Amino acid sequence: MDKMNKIAKENDLSLYRYVNDIFELTIKANEMGVTFDSLLHSRELLNDAKDNGYTLGLESLWYTMADLSYGGSKRKSLESWFDTGVWLAKRYITGKSQDPFEAFTTDLQDFTWNIPELDFNRKKDKLSVRVVSPRLPESYTMLFMSFLEGAIQTFGYEIKTKDNSRGIICLQGTKMSI
Repeated sequence: MDKMNKIAKENDLSLYRYVNDIFELTIKANEMGVTFDSLLHSRELLNDAKDNGYTLGLESLWYTMADLSYGGSKRKSLESWFDTGVWLAKRYITGKSQDPFEAFTTDLQDFTWNIPELDFNRKKDKLSVRVVSPRLPESYTMLFMSFLEGAIQTFGYEIKTKDNSRGIICLQGTKMSI
């Protein structure tokens, strides 16, 4: 109760008003079909995305920019996305995570809202990646695949097979021997 009283005072509220606000927010969240845990998780997700260098943008704009970039200079665009995958993977490798690859894949799944199916399957020395999104244009599919290739190689996997078509990416790799 002391903590709640302190928070109320910090916000220039009486304890009664603060508790009443909490009850009202609880009712509103319940009407929206969400829990405080899910709201806090969503907020943490946004903060993590921001802290990790991701940015929000209109999906249609990203696709238009991908089309323009890919159409103007396919090689340079693919290199840029590949290099970004390398950079991001190195950021996770040099971070504080016990399993940088797992942290990378979890964040990528959380932060790529435009891709409903983004699966990484790692078993021993084998890796498979499957991406499916019917909204992805060919240009974005190719650029995102290049990004994934850069990251996967940086994590020490050699890509053995890749298959793609508009909105679908399938990559198979094995852990490289040191």
